[in-house]
Amino acid sequence: MLFSPFVLLRTFYCMRTSIKVVIKSVYVNQAGAIEDHERDGEVTLFSTKTSVIAIDSLIKRRILKIIADGEISFDEIVSLTGKAKSTISVHLRDLETAGLISSRPDPVDHRKRLISMNSEPIGQLTNADRKTAQKHIHEEEGTLPFTEGDIASFFSYTLRVFRTEAMNLGMNIDPILKRSGLRIGRALAPLVADETVAGKVSKMSAFWQSYGLGTITLVSEHPLTLRVEGCFECQDLPITGHGSCAFDIGVLSSLFSEEFMQNPQVVEVECYSTGFDHCTFIITRGDHPEFNTVA
Repeated sequence: MLFSPFVLLRTFYCMRTSIKVVIKSVYVNQAGAIEDHERDGEVTLFSTKTSVIAIDSLIKRRILKIIADGEISFDEIVSLTGKAKSTISVHLRDLETAGLISSRPDPVDHRKRLISMNSEPIGQLTNADRKTAQKHIHEEEGTLPFTEGDIASFFSYTLRVFRTEAMNLGMNIDPILKRSGLRIGRALAPLVADETVAGKVSKMSAFWQSYGLGTITLVSEHPLTLRVEGCFECQDLPITGHGSCAFDIGVLSSLFSEEFMQNPQVVEVECYSTGFDHCTFIITRGDHPEFNTVA
């Protein structure tokens, strides 16, 4: 089964896999506001070629999120953070010394430097969802949380246990889920290829249904909007108040990389984890002006 959680878990040990598709994902709440989940007291983990580095500085994490969207100039970072040039210079020097970022002269103006990522996010250490996960785990005790004989429901339960136990231990593993989704999406892409977007979505929905992953509906092509009902990734997760479909975001990024010139931006605007009875994703070009200010 292509989407078996055991396949997903195995990908966690392949963090050095070369991924060319750029993922940009945010969560938009019910009021339409873009949410930034960076909080004081949290720690974000990054993987470089030689080490894993923990960053607890709020401004450093903010800077790294900005740079993750693509190569950017020093002045743009100053503008987006609203911090003084001297402050940003200190943080950039620290990050470059740690091997998290690199810089090069701007070919247009050699007085300036362009800054890019030299690392990949792994996840966060956070207390945000721990109580919710603990309550959910307690409520499932003493019941059979999957349908006996139904392989799809058992795999869904296995993935849910993995997610909630990570939350319970104070870990947010969304970056790893996204990367895993990218890899699986690349494997799935030839199976759902079609000359039209509508045809591709139809094949995707048929595949999803055949494996018990839910159903996909094409809501709109402009912008490309997909609605997922019975989402295997998040339908039975506890309500956290924020989107939980990082794996799906990775899959969709790979599946629509051709249509969006290898740079799709996937935005989850509705999710079971925020109280909806479905998930909704909007997919646009990575340079779509509507989302250019997203951290």
